[in-house]
Amino acid sequence: MEKRFWLWFIGLLSFTAQAQEKSFLTLLDAHTAQVVEGAHVTLIWKGDSLNTVSDAQGRVELIAQNLLWIKVRHLSYESYKQAHPKAGSLHFLNPERGQLEEVVVTGQNGPTLSRNAVRQVRIIDAQRIQSQAAVNLKDLLSQDLNFRISEDAVLGSQISLQGMSGAKVKILIDGVPVIGRMDGNIDLSQINLNAIERVEIVEGPMAVTYGTDAVAGTINLITKQSQRRKWQTTANAYMESVGRYNTDASLQWALTAQNQLSLSLGRNYFQGYDPDGQARDLQWNPKEQYFGSLQFKHRQGNSLWRYRLDAFQETVKNKGAIGSFDSLLVPVDTGAWKYPRALDDEYLTTRLNHSLYYHYYPEQGGRWKGFLAYNYFRREKFSRIRNLHLGTEQLFPGADAQDTSIFRMISSRLMYHRKWATKLDYQLGYDFSWEFNSGERIEGEVQDILDAALFAAAEYKPWSVLSLKPGLRYAYNSRFAAPLIASMALRWELHPSWILRASYGKGFRAPSLKELYFLFVDENHNILGNADLKAETSHNYQLGLSYHYDKADWHWQTEARFFFNDLRDEIRLIAILSPTDTEPRGLYRNENVARSQSAGLNWNWRLAKGGWSTELGMAWIGLKNEYAFSDPAADQFNFYPQYRWSISYQFARWKLKPALFMNYTGERKDLALDSEGNLNTRQYSDYTLADFSLQKTFWQERITLSAGIKNLFDVGNIAVSGTGGGGTHSTAAGSLPINYGRTYFLRCQWKLD
Repeated sequence: MEKRFWLWFIGLLSFTAQAQEKSFLTLLDAHTAQVVEGAHVTLIWKGDSLNTVSDAQGRVELIAQNLLWIKVRHLSYESYKQAHPKAGSLHFLNPERGQLEEVVVTGQNGPTLSRNAVRQVRIIDAQRIQSQAAVNLKDLLSQDLNFRISEDAVLGSQISLQGMSGAKVKILIDGVPVIGRMDGNIDLSQINLNAIERVEIVEGPMAVTYGTDAVAGTINLITKQSQRRKWQTTANAYMESVGRYNTDASLQWALTAQNQLSLSLGRNYFQGYDPDGQARDLQWNPKEQYFGSLQFKHRQGNSLWRYRLDAFQETVKNKGAIGSFDSLLVPVDTGAWKYPRALDDEYLTTRLNHSLYYHYYPEQGGRWKGFLAYNYFRREKFSRIRNLHLGTEQLFPGADAQDTSIFRMISSRLMYHRKWATKLDYQLGYDFSWEFNSGERIEGEVQDILDAALFAAAEYKPWSVLSLKPGLRYAYNSRFAAPLIASMALRWELHPSWILRASYGKGFRAPSLKELYFLFVDENHNILGNADLKAETSHNYQLGLSYHYDKADWHWQTEARFFFNDLRDEIRLIAILSPTDTEPRGLYRNENVARSQSAGLNWNWRLAKGGWSTELGMAWIGLKNEYAFSDPAADQFNFYPQYRWSISYQFARWKLKPALFMNYTGERKDLALDSEGNLNTRQYSDYTLADFSLQKTFWQERITLSAGIKNLFDVGNIAVSGTGGGGTHSTAAGSLPINYGRTYFLRCQWKLD
């Protein structure tokens, strides 16, 4: 009996030793670092080979020493092979293009299939960017539901989402915030898409992870990362009949198996436009942009480092009308001649972004992901008096004629993500930002604000069909008391095809340094910031139900969603002292005085079959602004409809793809004050934006030609009715520029690898 025991014990030790000696390699998604399960792997060594499959952890057991090759095949990934693989090594697979199951990262604990995400994430992929011939983010979102784009001749393209202004929308590039808000908005025309792979949109607050401004939603632009060839060059040329001429080129180079380098350069030019072809003061100002990026990526063991540099410069010329300054009387022998002079403004914007990203995948599980970034934004205004006869110019000496605003920010975010057993998935992290704002109109000329936060989010699955995702953020701010932020989201799989989502989120918008410390006092202005401002806060509620059907080549899905936002302590510039005859400037100061609400119902439907793809969307969006709360007779929501439709078909035989995009925005109303302080209704007429494109590839898809028509229905200005006058909150009847009419475009893309 004793002998049997020792034999059993020795056998157990031998088995344990053998188990401990097992070695593995791991297969990961190159975009998301998610493990790849079910890949077919061929292990090849001298004189023999073996076929196996990666397990649920993406692991492949190395059953032999001195392997010569591994070859990997998977329906969703490109074929992969590697010589002399080592135990413990990581192998990254590139997804096949056009996969229906898209992976999202924005607002998730880790990379997640979009269908499995607790919070709904909308994706605009590279194919749609190409079909729309979208040059910048403004072009792209003008055909998307729940967004409304407005234009300003000086401030550029502005956005609203869920009825709320762009000041409450967070814009990120690979998770790094975009800075340089003018009047609270980011100019969307300054965000080029030449290096963007896809855009992820999450509606509703994402303040737990991303902090301030993520109130109405978050837009995260994901840059191109995958390297499918040893090297690849791409060149694009774009021409539009309104006078837009754009060119850019890029190079991607896999220096070694661990090191990749990419470089891109480009120029966008717009000659300006006005419905009156003879006018000097154009409605759409001339604009010229230069941009470039440099990226280096290095893999070492279980780590991934990536450095990215982005540079951008834009010049906008706002020309005055002939004689807008004055007309000089110059005596000559035959009488007096008038030499007209014009007052011209020029705006020079510079952006410079440095970002260092780090990913680490410990062998024992979990994932570290973070970045350290430095962002620089500079906007300069130059006002010049131009003599239109002699062609000379001089700086205008007015107090507000020359101005320079500089924004700098150091930011960092680090997150640790881990799955604990099968029911709990959690994320812990910190978020840090230190922003500086300098300019002549800032009190003391330089001010700074520091924000440091700890956040946590978990995804708990009490049952396989139910996911709960709570989140919490605690922050310290150097200028005001930062609110405690909480959120809760739910995903319930009622049926394999039916998914119910619900969420609550608290959001906030921190007062900007300009709102806190603005100082503009001269003979015409008396405007002050307010260092005692507190953060604007919001409460968002969402409820959605989606259905998807996949069978053979039929793929269709539909979703209905309701949202409600309640915003409090909104910051407004108000008159502390009204203008009088003795003090015509009055006194204006920022205060937390406003409250507004927005609500809406959305429905989306998408169908893909064979080469056909079509989407239909409808939205009913309502806004109750601050004036509705102040007047019981006007205490109601003003709703307007929005409809979106797109359709495309891929002719595989001819490699031809026509596409049509349409977006209708219905008549909209809101409340505003006239010059005498009376409450009036302002009404905007409806309009439809429609684009058509035809895309064809040549020479084994190395050359892609696109041609088409933008703004098919020739929309220019829309009518705005309402009484008006002067004053800070006034409105006036007239028109609002939406687009510069029907145009025709041609685009050529050339690839070589």
